[in-house]
Amino acid sequence: MAKTPAALIVDGDVQARFETKQAVKASGLTLAGECGYGMEAVSAASELRPEVVLIGVGEPLERPLQTAESLQSLLPDTPIIVYSDSKDIETIRKAMMAGARDFLTKPLRAGPLKASVLAALEAEEKKKLRQLGQLPAAPTAGTIITVFGAKGGVGKSTISSNLAVALARLESSSVCIVDLDNGFGDIAGMLDVKPERTIADMARDADQIDRDDISRYVARHALSELDVLAGCSVLEWRSLAPEQVRRVIELLATAYDKVVLDTSGMLNELAELAVDMATMILWVTTSEFASVNDSIHAFRALGHLNYSQERIRIVMNAISPDDVIRPSILQDALRRELFWSIPYDKRVRQGTHLGQPIVITAPQSSAAKSLIDLATVVAGGHVDSGRKVLGGFKWRPTGAPAAATEAP
Repeated sequence: MAKTPAALIVDGDVQARFETKQAVKASGLTLAGECGYGMEAVSAASELRPEVVLIGVGEPLERPLQTAESLQSLLPDTPIIVYSDSKDIETIRKAMMAGARDFLTKPLRAGPLKASVLAALEAEEKKKLRQLGQLPAAPTAGTIITVFGAKGGVGKSTISSNLAVALARLESSSVCIVDLDNGFGDIAGMLDVKPERTIADMARDADQIDRDDISRYVARHALSELDVLAGCSVLEWRSLAPEQVRRVIELLATAYDKVVLDTSGMLNELAELAVDMATMILWVTTSEFASVNDSIHAFRALGHLNYSQERIRIVMNAISPDDVIRPSILQDALRRELFWSIPYDKRVRQGTHLGQPIVITAPQSSAAKSLIDLATVVAGGHVDSGRKVLGGFKWRPTGAPAAATEAP
């Protein structure tokens, strides 16, 4: 950082502001100013434009948290760090939901305060560089496969779970699927596994664990030896910063050959992270107008956010027996080639509801064969598809996949 970060202190308690000023000075940071809650804070932040905002939170919580939300909207790129007498987990969660990047307990000490501010600013700088395409993804040993759909109900999680199982059964390589659906995703339920821990637990402990500890956080799918990192509750998701989730995925990629990321049905912050980290993105759509239209808008949004789209591969999933649209029509609408097509089979969703992936229960069905072939190609193998042989992907060191080769 070119200059010493300047902090704005926001607290309704004058004595608490004085104590926080002492901690700021002792930490070597610059004091941008101090103020109370509400419009006083909004006006000060608008005028001073600090590098970081420190907000004191105490009972009643409403006013300081409303102020945090207002400042987050006003200065979305400025980290907010909350400090409080309380160590109550519900207070911490509410602060994170209001936009706080970190939560410190009083009395503030110079060392932890400075470390928190610098970490928050560094994370913000990295986020900007990634959005500009100036920061490469962290080097990883494993292949990260992100499965995304711009609309709910397109069968994205069903494809994710079956693909992960098929990858785990194809070869001796290790595979982990991660539930990144921060709505109401339930990959664990779709695979009928009973996790004892979730991604929130692993994110919390990420700085203290290494690859040998990962097995304590995942659940094993016995029929395929696939490992599952379960999602957490909606409120727990709100308390997790994207950088914490990134750290978890980086850890998994050091321990597994393949990491499959199942995302939510919208282009939110977690989905953007999954797209950013992916070696390959399987973009699931149906032939329905709403699904295709949402995909077009999502492609446009990724373009505005400067995310690379060369790793995207379109997968059309037929979710009804009437879904017989020609691939060429879909390609014309999306202006992209269709990479894979999965035929309709009512047993796919039935298996999902029962926690029984169709690639295990009915491997000879047309849908299961398609999913197994997809896994084979993604894993680098070859499949005979009618009159041509589809070759597997050769993964580039940069993380961008080369196109599948075809032989006559």
